[in-house]
Amino acid sequence: MSYVAARDGRQQRGPSHRAPSVPESLDDLHGHSVGLLELPKHMATGRRTRRILDLEDPAQQRQAYQTVLCQAADCCEINDLLNPSVLRRLWRHLHLPAKVRDEWEQRHPALTRPADEPAPLVDTGELKPRLGPGADGFRRTGRRTRGDQLTPAQMLVARTASAR
Repeated sequence: MSYVAARDGRQQRGPSHRAPSVPESLDDLHGHSVGLLELPKHMATGRRTRRILDLEDPAQQRQAYQTVLCQAADCCEINDLLNPSVLRRLWRHLHLPAKVRDEWEQRHPALTRPADEPAPLVDTGELKPRLGPGADGFRRTGRRTRGDQLTPAQMLVARTASAR
């Protein structure tokens, strides 16, 4: 494992060079699933407002979980920040380095299993395309094609109607 030298000569291990922190059990996780999550300073640089993520926004929730999984210094931080049910739900959608994903899936095989897909709310028989005879499925009804030329008077009416 390689180390990166700091400016003052100390050896530092960055997140890309250290082994990811993985807790023994997913039941040890006791983070919140809703509300605001403030990431520690070492996980996200910049102002405090950049470190606060809204867990009710799906994009920010994914970003928070990806950051914690990749940047956590130890299992205590992971236990405090992540929620087990949210982690199971998001796992397939997280963009993680292969090293992090492999370590987590090796320790917790339940994450690799596909989530139970809910039954569709709409009967798929209702979703058949409603095409008329001879329709190719790409042409919208009511649209003019090249063969349907407008007269100058019709073009003037169309332009003034669209300008309103």
